[in-house]
Amino acid sequence: MTETLRRNDVATSQLLKTLPSEDTLIDALRGCRHTEELEALEQRLRGVSEAPPLFEWICDLLVARRISRGLAARLLTQLHSQQQPST
Repeated sequence: MTETLRRNDVATSQLLKTLPSEDTLIDALRGCRHTEELEALEQRLRGVSEAPPLFEWICDLLVARRISRGLAARLLTQLHSQQQPST
């Protein structure tokens, strides 16, 4: 998992300061295999003033058919489960 996190850090390093292109974001999303990686990506995007919330961006990519339904379902489920309070 650590190796995957390192690769994801490299893939998402472009997301630190400027609004990423859709292709860059899609590559980063495809690289997110664990919830922790998706959280890290979401945190990086929060630092970009022009970036929409990741949830909305994923939905827009799905509507535009830029990502698969399966990928969108996995990512949106992970984002949703992050926001649910632990019981």
